[in-house]
Amino acid sequence: MKIINHVYEDGETLSLFAEANALATAPSLLIQIFFSNRSAEAVYRVRKELLSLFPESAILATSTAGVIGDGTLHDDTILISFSVFEHSTVRTLGLRDQSTQEISASLAAHLITPETKLLVLFANTFRFEASGLLRQLSQAFPHVAIAGGNAGDDYRFEHCEVFSDRADDCDVVFAAVDSDRLNVSTRYLLNWQSIGREMKVTKASGGEVFEIDGRNPVEIYRHYLGDDVADNILQYGIEFPIIFTSKGVDIARAPVAVDGESGSITFAGEVPVNANVRFGYANIEHIEHLNKEMLSDEFTSKREGIYVYSCGSRRQMLGGFLNDELAYINQIAPTAGFISYGEFFHDHASCQNNLLNITTTFVVLQENAPTEPMRFSDKGHSKDHHDVALKALTTLLEKTSSELDESIVFLDQFKRAVEEASIFSTADADGIITDVNHNFEAVSGYGREELIGAPFNLLRMPNLPKALFKEMWETIRSGRTWKGLLKNRNKDGSTYHVITLIVPILHKDGSFKEYIAISNDVTELEEYKQLLKHELDTTSQNLQENLHYTEQYEAALNQTVAIVKTDADGTISYANGAFCALSGYSTDELTGRNSRDILCPALSSGASGFRPDETHPVEKVLTNHAKDGTKYIVDTLIYPVMNLGGELIEYLYVMHDITEISQLNEEIATTQKEVVYTMGSIGESRSEETAMHVRRVAEYAYHLAKLSGVNEEMANLIKDASPMHDIGKVAIPDSILKKPGTLTDEEYEIMKSHAVLGYELLKHSNRPLLRMSAELAYTHHEKWDGTGYPRGLRGEAIPISGRILALADAFDALGHDRVYKKAWPLEEIFDYFKHERGKHFDPMLVDLFFKNLDDFL
Repeated sequence: MKIINHVYEDGETLSLFAEANALATAPSLLIQIFFSNRSAEAVYRVRKELLSLFPESAILATSTAGVIGDGTLHDDTILISFSVFEHSTVRTLGLRDQSTQEISASLAAHLITPETKLLVLFANTFRFEASGLLRQLSQAFPHVAIAGGNAGDDYRFEHCEVFSDRADDCDVVFAAVDSDRLNVSTRYLLNWQSIGREMKVTKASGGEVFEIDGRNPVEIYRHYLGDDVADNILQYGIEFPIIFTSKGVDIARAPVAVDGESGSITFAGEVPVNANVRFGYANIEHIEHLNKEMLSDEFTSKREGIYVYSCGSRRQMLGGFLNDELAYINQIAPTAGFISYGEFFHDHASCQNNLLNITTTFVVLQENAPTEPMRFSDKGHSKDHHDVALKALTTLLEKTSSELDESIVFLDQFKRAVEEASIFSTADADGIITDVNHNFEAVSGYGREELIGAPFNLLRMPNLPKALFKEMWETIRSGRTWKGLLKNRNKDGSTYHVITLIVPILHKDGSFKEYIAISNDVTELEEYKQLLKHELDTTSQNLQENLHYTEQYEAALNQTVAIVKTDADGTISYANGAFCALSGYSTDELTGRNSRDILCPALSSGASGFRPDETHPVEKVLTNHAKDGTKYIVDTLIYPVMNLGGELIEYLYVMHDITEISQLNEEIATTQKEVVYTMGSIGESRSEETAMHVRRVAEYAYHLAKLSGVNEEMANLIKDASPMHDIGKVAIPDSILKKPGTLTDEEYEIMKSHAVLGYELLKHSNRPLLRMSAELAYTHHEKWDGTGYPRGLRGEAIPISGRILALADAFDALGHDRVYKKAWPLEEIFDYFKHERGKHFDPMLVDLFFKNLDDFL
């Protein structure tokens, strides 16, 4: 395909142009008419001339805020752009007074086909809100690329005009390009920079914004951009759009209408409530650099045609630099388009359509494979004094804003840290609370809504000396910081103590802004101080009695708890009678010995040994040996003892003898395992299998569990529980269980029920061993591809224990005689495992099995 542009002068010149370019014989023709400062009537006459020359052509027309042709901007003109397609067909549709749903239905019925690659659309800005239609098209035709924009009216903001070859004065017009050869890619350039603080849209409907940060949006423009902009937003404010991010796409919104009474601003596209927005501005150097970098990186070969749509606000702010941008794009391929009041962009990754502002949006078209390499030229327009000054000013603005943003980020983090760590509040000059954090609410008992607007006297204790508050107010009103201890009253009447710092905050000119109070709750400390004072007062009277009690406590402890003290290096300095009786050593034999020789070799400070924590207590179960070599087990708390300087001076070992309890637990665990093996053997023996089957499967399962990364405790649990996996077979009739031939479908369903029966039998126990037995019974017949039973679990939804046992059980079962089959040769088993990898068995476990085959054999 190719794009040929013609600036209209008269019918005769147009006819000669068409003849010179053989347009009448073009296989398929899309004609786009872009007009600036020309009446609609004049353009309708041009359309009539075109239809007489090209009666089968597809035509779209739109008014603009500037015409783009071959990389150049034109005003006060009519540009006719001819898109000549070799392998594509084009149809148009113009609509008026239809809802977005009705438009979507019309497109489906009359325009869009399965072969549609591109939908070009122009919308009447002041009669039609395009955002809703773009969303509807995303849902109805997600893979059709959208291009185009809102019509302009040369910055009058009064009236636009769009029409097609067969429809006049439309709300929206479309051209659908169908092809099996056309390659379509959409791109946009924004690279506007955000400036100023982040604000939140607090009230909006569609594109109309009523409040930003709870304030009138016109006043927001006035506050940050000045009276001239606020009083002429449509003239100057469009150069400073609001910018937010939606689904990964940076979206700028320029104002297109202002309600003088309410102060609301309507933007060229939807602005969501709660969107975080900042003002944007054009940093010329930033835009030039990023545009060239993006385009030169992406386009390494020339293309056939580009439709380009650039925002009116972008033109006003960039001035002559927009010519450079358009000329750079035109080097990729011949261009045609217009200056719009909002650009339509299709994101191929998300299949979402967006209404953009402040961008240059373009769609690149290619019917044939690109062959000519791309060589960009950086030559731009000659820059006048205004251009240089604008570029310097925006660079200064970017650097200053960047440094300010860094300071704001630091201050925000600092403020968050202070608010999290402290009780924070602010007040006006009269002591009326203007802000509090959640710590303030927690300590005072009042909610935020009760505190804001209330005087700080709300918290004051009635009996506090007035002189304290007089001194505080005199200090802070003089501009100095006050620090002191305050006793306040909670909402429930209780008291709390805070150490408070009150700082007066001033504006840059030195005038008062607010007071900030930062407090820390010291209630518990004050109560301890009072308690300590009371205790000290009675110490002299009770010291002897307390010593008497202490001696009795110590005697009781020495009879029941073994205690050892060591220095920081582990040398024993003290052992009580209980430890001497437990270990068989005397006090003299213990004193001076290293603790690792007496307590447990595991306390060695070597790389593999345990070393007590130097800062926190540690609880360990230690297995020690008495002097005569007998073993005893103690539940031990190792407590590091510090001096006032925080230095470690000794360790205190407090030990409870749990030897009998530990031995009893071992006996119980052994009994449980024996019961499980016995029960598992009973289940297997009913199907005439040997007890060795369950033991071999247990060993295979343990080995495979360890190879798969399961920890030692879990691997042993799987091993010990595995004999019970077929316990449900005790409920299966012998006629089925011992049948030598193939089971009928009904018999097979009964046989399959043993998995559920085994689970139901075991699931009620809280013992880890029996709970694991229940899990294995329930899941060892599930298959990796989901075709197993009883629940048809798939992949990693099957517990690792069930996947392990499935492979271990199959390996042993296939290799031994059963009532219904003979043992398989090893090679057939290996072939079966390879065939069932990823079907019956977890592929990871099959790989581990073959990698460690000698161990299993």
